Formats: sequence, structure tokens, C-alpha cells
Amino acid sequence: MEEESQKLYEALLGYVDRFVSRPGRMRRLEDAYACHLFVWTNSQPNRKVQCFEEVASWWERIWGGKRVFCYDEWEGLRLAITQVYRRGKPRFLVLTAFKEGAPVVWPPQKGQTRP
Repeated sequence: MEEESQKLYEALLGYVDRFVSRPGRMRRLEDAYACHLFVWTNSQPNRKVQCFEEVASWWERIWGGKRVFCYDEWEGLRLAITQVYRRGKPRFLVLTAFKEGAPVVWPPQKGQTRP
């Protein structure tokens, strides 16, 4: 399991190196189904990704914030990408790479849940 997680994090870092300009600090988190990489940046991915939903709570709207949910497939990886905005500008990205056998609906669509 550890080897699979390490490969996923290396792939996520490769994605950041290639498609995220000016990345700042990064944090990682792992759960049973995926590896997540939080990337503080003031830019969007410089690659066309498929976005399927946008959410802004009343609190986020006050501060000009929103979350945009997207996905991408790159070098065999299924990536979920959440773009978080504050005051109308990108603040950070959450990149999620799913582990083998994770029960996810792919490609994701608005309002879909896993079976």
C-alpha cells in the first residue's frame, strides 16, 4: 500500500510541476481511497480540465469565494481537482488521485453519487 501511495504522490507532484504555475507550499493527506495534495497558488492549472460544478456558500459569497469542482485524466491517473477562490482570485488547489479499486463514479458529473 505504501508503494502505491508514494507513486500517486510522485504523480501529483509531476502534475503540479507541469501544469501549475507559481505553486506555493504544499500539504498531503491520504485516506482509504485516495491521496490528496493541497497546493497554495494564485493561479489555475494551465491545462484544460473538465469542470462540472461550482459551489459558493453564503459565507463564501460575502468574501468573493467559490469552489469549482473539476476532473482530469493524465498519464493514466484519474484526478479530481478542486479550485478554491477567495476575493475572486484562486487561492489553492486540491488535487486528488484515486487508488486502484476506489469506488468512484468516473467521469464525475453534477449530482452523481457513487453506486
